[in-house]
Amino acid sequence: MLISNNGVLTHSDDKLFCVSHRITKYGDGFFESIKLFNRKPQLFQLHYDRLIRASKLFHLPMKDKWTQVFFEEHLEWLCLKNGWSNARCRIVFYRDSEGFYTPNSDRAGFVIEMIEGDKSYVLNDIGFKMGAYTQILKASNFTSFFKNLSSINYVLAGIYARDNKFDSVFLFNEFGNISEAFNANVFLINGNDVSTPALSEYCVDGVMRQHIILSLKNLDYNIFETSISEDDLLQAEEVFLTNAIRGIIWVESYKQSIYDFKKVFAIHSQIF
Repeated sequence: MLISNNGVLTHSDDKLFCVSHRITKYGDGFFESIKLFNRKPQLFQLHYDRLIRASKLFHLPMKDKWTQVFFEEHLEWLCLKNGWSNARCRIVFYRDSEGFYTPNSDRAGFVIEMIEGDKSYVLNDIGFKMGAYTQILKASNFTSFFKNLSSINYVLAGIYARDNKFDSVFLFNEFGNISEAFNANVFLINGNDVSTPALSEYCVDGVMRQHIILSLKNLDYNIFETSISEDDLLQAEEVFLTNAIRGIIWVESYKQSIYDFKKVFAIHSQIF
């Protein structure tokens, strides 16, 4: 498999970083997961907007040539070189500098990796069985809005889900409310009302979350970005998750609650 290291093609088995690099020492950077369909990055305007915001907040300035068009063309080219039409892509931005906690400079670099992906957004046949991960709460600061390389909370949540035979788990914030799932944003359906945790609940500012909110408004659903308690979750008629790779994922159960799927199916059909 071919990857891109700062725009230069190399093999995925090639050594890129030494043990003293800031990626391995501090997880100093952020990443973006992107779906490519027919070699075209999906929702890339939203992805690029989030990249720009993250680069400013993490003090990792983008080079002038790293425009939206540059990355769109580069992703398409890398997909072509790997011989794929559809792919799942990960762009990692890192601080290319020496230093301890305080870096000597804020020079940024990037690595792009891909694996072959699905043709389109396909709704899961079997609903997700959800659990709750409460050992680590979502951080109540701007880093929660982005995908940080320092992602041990998500790793431990994933291990908890795996070991307890859940498909995914809900994460909570310090207010005791639902923030997100460990790999997706959360939506609740009651009648024509659709609710999702507001950004003030410190969920990831998901690209697919933004797309779904806008699409549902255009479909005349009542959208509420708000706080969601566990009781709200247990009493919902239907629940679904969203992320940039899967699109919409319908949830079958959480604790004693069993959810319907008819409206999730209809929403998926209308949007995708």
